[in-house]
Amino acid sequence: MTSVPPSIFHLTNQEIFVVTAAHAGQISGQVATWVMLASLVPEQLRVVVAISPFNFTNELIQASGRFALNLLAADQTAWMVRFGLYSSREINKFEGISYQLSPGGLPLLPNTCGWAECRIGQQLLTGDRYLYIADVLHHQVDPERQPLREQEAFSQLTADERTALDEKLQRDIDHSRSLIQPF
Repeated sequence: MTSVPPSIFHLTNQEIFVVTAAHAGQISGQVATWVMLASLVPEQLRVVVAISPFNFTNELIQASGRFALNLLAADQTAWMVRFGLYSSREINKFEGISYQLSPGGLPLLPNTCGWAECRIGQQLLTGDRYLYIADVLHHQVDPERQPLREQEAFSQLTADERTALDEKLQRDIDHSRSLIQPF
């Protein structure tokens, strides 16, 4: 188990998004730290996304200025593990997945609740996370699918998967501590 003390932020039940990116023939994906809508204007959707600066996916985002958001469906817990536990530097996370490409050439996972192709407008390095403020260029939704949420996803994990994800989270926290400085 991680040594994360309880807080009001653990009372939420966030949806699980996989962020995908592509550049120079390489593709990658990771579970986002968080995603939120940042505009109320329906014809100009904008999002804020938090991403680890150490992941290969972030390298592709930095190089291309674009990413895609894939909102996982309730039956896609295995993809949360695949895209959240492993590094694209070590495995091909897309192996065996019949993904499509967005209009801008970004990988889109099949049978999700939907996707959004985004172009970065601004970015901020907060210490241990990049915050990307991005315009949604294209998007598609499947209103028949229900999103995978954090609490339900973790309740579906095997004991080994839960342990592996807890250990990875603790390593990430330990690594990130030195990067957070008071403002």
